[in-house]
Amino acid sequence: MGLQAVKTRDGISTEQALQLAWALAKHSLHPVSRALVAGAADLTELTALTDIKEFAGLGVEGTIVTGNSYGLRGQLRLGSAQFCGLDDALHDGPVGRSQVFLSDESGWLAVFHIDEVLRPDAPEVVTALQASGIKVQMLSGDGEMAARQVAGRVGITTAYGDMTPQAKLAHLQALQRSGHKILMVGDGLNDGPALASACASVAMGQAVPLAQAQCDFLVPGGQLLMVPRMLQHARRTMRIVRQNLFWAAAYNAVCVPLAIAGLMPAWLAGLGMALSSLLVVANAARLSRASSGQQAV
Repeated sequence: MGLQAVKTRDGISTEQALQLAWALAKHSLHPVSRALVAGAADLTELTALTDIKEFAGLGVEGTIVTGNSYGLRGQLRLGSAQFCGLDDALHDGPVGRSQVFLSDESGWLAVFHIDEVLRPDAPEVVTALQASGIKVQMLSGDGEMAARQVAGRVGITTAYGDMTPQAKLAHLQALQRSGHKILMVGDGLNDGPALASACASVAMGQAVPLAQAQCDFLVPGGQLLMVPRMLQHARRTMRIVRQNLFWAAAYNAVCVPLAIAGLMPAWLAGLGMALSSLLVVANAARLSRASSGQQAV
């Protein structure tokens, strides 16, 4: 995510708005907060804040220390329009851009337009997942329009915006009650409950600590292609397991009764059991060769 534009109320400059936003955003690991911190990287902190709190999926607030250079007082909030008590329709931005609002006790101070940059492999990953028979949905804390626009760029037809952590969790639980098996992929603070509730969950390597703690698998860096490869490997593993179980069951069903009835010498039954174990191990070893081939891709 990257900061694209800033709109401020009268009396507040763009630099001042960024300084105020930075004072709150630096306490959050949310991608939007990181984008604001990066956008204000060359600025110095001029406003002191206390009692800073982050509300998952909503925003960050803090109390302005009296005597600051801007003459502001009370609570300073950075986040969604709802969290800041504002009407986001008053500050519509370009289609596809997320909007982050800054407000004090007098109302809105600024709105920041954040443009999301797709990971280079995102469209390929979505295509691979859909080709393997998986229905892909996107749940986002961004506005509905921004979420749908990004989803369309990667080929996802079902997307939901304005999703709080509780809303994401409720959506997953509803899908599970209808019989679906859920794989959740996320990296944000508001993904934690959904990651913990999913049948299986994956977090990106740069995910916030809460998301990493709640996931089953951690993908190094931002390699989204590891997700379909992981699923492909899991399915191949299950095929091998079924083959081995079938072979073991078939061998025991045929050879054990023959050995008990005395129709097969004990030494031959023992040799057959050893060869059966070697066959199972050799069959399972194919997974190691397949993994090496994938890593070389």
